[in-house]
Amino acid sequence: MDADGNYTGDTEEHYSEPVKALMNVSGGRGAADVAMFGFDSAYSRSIVTEDLTTPFNTETVFWIENDPDTQPHDYRVVGVSRTVNQVVLALTEVHINNGEADAP
Repeated sequence: MDADGNYTGDTEEHYSEPVKALMNVSGGRGAADVAMFGFDSAYSRSIVTEDLTTPFNTETVFWIENDPDTQPHDYRVVGVSRTVNQVVLALTEVHINNGEADAP
């Protein structure tokens, strides 16, 4: 809202504090992963978890190679595939410049 109480349409992203999660993170993109999210999906890693109640979605960010205490996040979720046995997340690497996330 502006100073007069009118809605401006501006938005800000607000995230909770980082939470440690233990999951299987792929080393890179593979053919089996590509088929799961479609052949046109651009992502560089995937995460697999057996926790079917995981709250992760396409607004989730991850610190995989960066330190969450001293560096900005380095991956974001671009796709979620839920099955009866597992949840697979497609991640794309991001670079943070002046607080803004840019795809590599």
